Amino acid sequence: MTPPVITIDGPAGSGKTTLGRRLATTLGLPLVDTGLFYRGVMVAAARAGIDPTDHDALIDCVRRTVVVIDTDPTHDDADSAARVDGVEAGPALRDPANAPLLASMSSIPEVRALLLDAQRSLADAGAIAVGRDCGTVVFPDAQLKLYLDASETVRAQRRASQLRGTGADADTALMRGEVGARDRLDASRTAAPMRAADDAHVLDTGVLGIDEVARTALDLWAAVGAAPG
Repeated sequence: MTPPVITIDGPAGSGKTTLGRRLATTLGLPLVDTGLFYRGVMVAAARAGIDPTDHDALIDCVRRTVVVIDTDPTHDDADSAARVDGVEAGPALRDPANAPLLASMSSIPEVRALLLDAQRSLADAGAIAVGRDCGTVVFPDAQLKLYLDASETVRAQRRASQLRGTGADADTALMRGEVGARDRLDASRTAAPMRAADDAHVLDTGVLGIDEVARTALDLWAAVGAAPG
């Protein structure tokens, strides 16, 4: 029997994690945030002092690093979402200062290929997978694919609020620049560009509230032959 997999892709601040937690909790499935693997190896590279432009060193770092992520959808502690070589990643996992390193890591085809097995292994018994290429690359055969979007202003506000919730300083105007730059980079990269899968359902979370988005997702899930809950 094919494990049940729902993918949720989209840009930063579009509500992927919020919806992912809701669906994973409702359906009793693990929540697999594929982006945490990139953030985890980013932390390892930052600890090692690797320059973002040194691609060979970054690829070698990925080969040597073990990232373990939390798939419990009820666990909402961003600082403990991943362990890197046995050590909790901590605030560095979301530190905006590491953005250049994260962008560089994410753009290297060899890095993306090296992380695929670890990402896919967490869905052996099914999963709600959130990220930027889940429906197109990581889980191309998922039974249901969703792509969330919202205006850049709305997403920047959400991202700033999320960071403030962790105790970090976050200016909305600066976040808008960071969010926009990262989205353009991810959408234009050669390796696994961020885009909606051809068979994905696109939902605007700037218009729809979380309850409506979740209800729509569960209706779509039921329509493909899987009963929620």
